[in-house]
Order: sequence, then structure tokens, then C-alpha cells
Amino acid sequence: MFITNLIPPAQPFITISWTVGGANIITSTSDDSIGPGYGDRITLNKTTGSLELRNLTLADSGGYRVAITTATAETINGSTELVVYENVSDANITGPSNNLFADVSSANLTCEAAGNITTIQWMKEGQPLSAGGNILFSEENRKVSISPVKRHDSGEYVCKLTNPASSATASYRMIVNYGPESMTILGRHIAEVESFTLIYCSVQSVPPATFTWLFNGQQTGVHEAGYIIRSVSYNNSGDYRCDARNDLTGNVISVDHSLSVKDKTPPPLSPEGAAGIAVAVMLVVVAVALGLYFGLTHQRNNSTNTTETGSSHAPDTSHGPGTSLAPDTSHGPGAKGGRVYENVGPPLPPPRGSNIYNRSIKW
Repeated sequence: MFITNLIPPAQPFITISWTVGGANIITSTSDDSIGPGYGDRITLNKTTGSLELRNLTLADSGGYRVAITTATAETINGSTELVVYENVSDANITGPSNNLFADVSSANLTCEAAGNITTIQWMKEGQPLSAGGNILFSEENRKVSISPVKRHDSGEYVCKLTNPASSATASYRMIVNYGPESMTILGRHIAEVESFTLIYCSVQSVPPATFTWLFNGQQTGVHEAGYIIRSVSYNNSGDYRCDARNDLTGNVISVDHSLSVKDKTPPPLSPEGAAGIAVAVMLVVVAVALGLYFGLTHQRNNSTNTTETGSSHAPDTSHGPGTSLAPDTSHGPGAKGGRVYENVGPPLPPPRGSNIYNRSIKW
């Protein structure tokens, strides 16, 4: 719709003429002169000079002009620009046909589609892709050059092509091959007999690496990332080696791992077993205590009896200090059955006025 800003006049226009690029579309006077190809595609409003153009084609793009002559012989001119866009379709990204290797290969991605394209936007993994480092764009953004490709350049690339009438997208997944690298072995270095043990080989590689396990330098026949020992025996002690190979890059790296096997740890006591042991220990302690008690009591009784028996012949100490060595004179001098007492302790001080210090008396 080409709509003028004219208000219908009191008297009809004398002439209305529409052209595009200098070619006549319609000239309306007393008769209408319609240009070729417009007969069934246009409608002219003769009161305002507005024009409707239907079934647009790309050829309809161009500069449109209108010239109107009023009843007073005044000429009114107007112009506008029409751009007809074709819907964007058949979007596609073309990329490298050969394998890409990190830090070695280069890649060119080209985005194409049918229709009028006004803008092209690139994204990687849902984020806008910008130039810089190893990434360059062509003048119209139709092509992305990556040289050399890096590990992180792997991923999904999307180009979005738009015009004011429509848009279309295309995607391309780039695979950058590398590795193997950053290799580690995860697993125990000490395992108990009859336990389950897993030694796992971790490595970064695209495509995924293939593995070979060696034990003490001998092939094991295991070619998985994980080396499983379901029931450990003493024969499993030794040195393990994991070889990882990338069949596409041809690179191989290895990591060693040692494993020692120890005796099986006794199972922990159950609460019932622990309680039984505690009770047994308490009984032993009580028995030992009772034994000591009765032993000491018996010894004390024997000691008391011995003291009482020996005291019937003990010297009379009622005479004062220093007389503990005096013999029992109840038997008389020379009487049989007498006992001999000897001073076995430190000497007692003599009585005042005495010159006797220490002596043994025999009967």
C-alpha cells in the first residue's frame, strides 16, 4: 500500500500517474493507462491518489513516484522506496571434510542460504562468536576461519541469517581430535586379601583412547579403562601400568601404579561380643582382688599368731629402757630350756649412770 497524505478534494484530480524506475504503472485521466504486468495486481484510489500493489515479486523493488495534477492545475509530487525480500531458506554450513587435529589443522566454516540476506550472526554453544585470537570473519560474516584449531574449538556452531521479512539458521558440529593427555590412575595402593579392588585409568582424549594393562611388565589382556580384581590375593601384589592410545592421533602415554596386599583385618566385635568380653574382664579383676584380699588376711593372721607365741618368752620390758636384753630369770641360773636372745636392732641408749652400752646375753 502506497498511501498519500492527501484529503479528497472538492473536485476530482485531473491526472494521477504512478511510475517505478521511470516505467509506467498506471496513468489515470479520463481513461486509465496501465503498464504491462500490473493489470490484475493494482488498485488506484482516485480520490487520494493512493495505490495498492499485490503479489509482490523481487522485481517490484525500486523507487516509486506519484505525480498528481489538481483541478486548479497544481502539480503534487511524492516518492517512496520499496524493497521486496525473499524468505530466507535452505540455510546450510559447510565445513572441513578432513579430520582436525589440535594445534595442527585449520578450519573454514561457510554459511549459505537462499533469499535476500541482510545480516549473518555466528554462535558457538549458544554464545555469540567473536573474532580474536585464532578466529577471523570474512567481510560479510559468511565465513569463519579458525587457524590453528584448539581443543576448546570443538562444539556446535550456528549461523543465523536474517532479513526484515524472515530468518533461518544452520548448525555444524566441529570435532577437534587430541590426546591422550592429562592421564591419572585412581585406585588403592594397599588392598586386603579377598577384597574387591578397582584400578581406574583416567585420560582426556578425542576420540576416546583405547587401553592396555600390564602387570609386572606382562600383558594382562585387559583393554578397558578399569582394571577389576574381584577377590584380591597375594599374587596381585606388584606393579601395574596403563597404556592409553589415541588411534586417530597415534599418540600413546602410560602411567604406573603399585599395589600391595595385606592380611585381612579381623572383623569388628559385635555389641554382644564386646559386652561379653567386658563382663569376663570384670570377673577376672574381681577374682584377683578377692584372692589378694584373702591372701593378705591369712598372712596377717599367721603373723599375729607368731607374735603371740614368741611373746611368752620375751624379756620383761617393765624395768625401763635398756633392759629388753635381760634374760628371763624365772628358770634360775643354768636352767635348761632357756633361750638365747640377741640384739638385732640399733643399740639402745644406756640408762643414766650406767656404763653398759650393748651386749648379748646367753643362758
